[in-house]
Formats: sequence, C-alpha cells, structure tokens
Amino acid sequence: MKDTGMIRSLDSLGRIVIPSEIRGTRNIEIGDSLEFFVTDDGMLVMRKYKSTECAFCRTLDSVVYYKDQFVCASCLEELKHAPAVPVNHVPAVEESPSKKRIRVSDMLPRLEQALIDHPEASQSEIAQMLGISQSRVSQLKKQLKYKA
Repeated sequence: MKDTGMIRSLDSLGRIVIPSEIRGTRNIEIGDSLEFFVTDDGMLVMRKYKSTECAFCRTLDSVVYYKDQFVCASCLEELKHAPAVPVNHVPAVEESPSKKRIRVSDMLPRLEQALIDHPEASQSEIAQMLGISQSRVSQLKKQLKYKA
C-alpha cells in the first residue's frame, strides 16, 4: 500500500474530502459511488463501486465478470465475432469541446435582435435560436430591461 502523506479530518457530519490528486489517479469522478471494506487487521479500504451491469450495454441480465469488468452474454458473443482491429488503426474519438460561455456584452445585442426579428417567439424558441438555455434568455432579458 502506498503512503500518500495526506491527512484529512472528518467534518461535523462525518464526511471526509478525498484529495483531487487521489481522485484523479483512481479515476473517481464527482458523484461516483464508493465501496468501503474493513480488512481482518482493521484497515479501512475504499474503492470505486462497480455495479453488476454490463460495461457496454448496461443490462443486468446474465453478466459475467471478465478482466475487472462485467459483460453480458450478448455483448460477449458480439465480442467473440468482432474483427480484431489494430490499435493504430482505430479512429480517434473526437471529444466535444466544452461549451464556452459567451460574454454578456456579446449576447445582449444578439438577444435584442432576435426579439426584434421574432416578436412572437417564446423564450425557449429564442434560446434554441441563440444556442443558450431558456433560463439564460430570462436572465438576459432582465439585463436588457435594466439597461434601457
């Protein structure tokens, strides 16, 4: 077992914060479930919870444990018949870039123009046109009102 040298105290509700360095190295995301075990010698062990659902299709029916993953019978059958593709020929999966927040100073004129062009449109329709949420349209409309 590796000693990290990190010490954390329990808060008044009995919670402990797992350092981001440990979460990052153990692939633990915010909201992930964790399992706790106590060894025979009294050591507390924690690991990321793995449910018994198929790692590919999320079904719970007839799963088997294979190489640290649960796989259902139908996915296992598909894997048996799938052609082997060399790693260097697998197309790269393009990650969708995180949404960049558009500045209010840029969005207000766009909203103002959309309201002029489409006076009968609902907030959700305007939001869809501008690529923002309906609640953001509401916030920006308030700012337009105060600006005027």
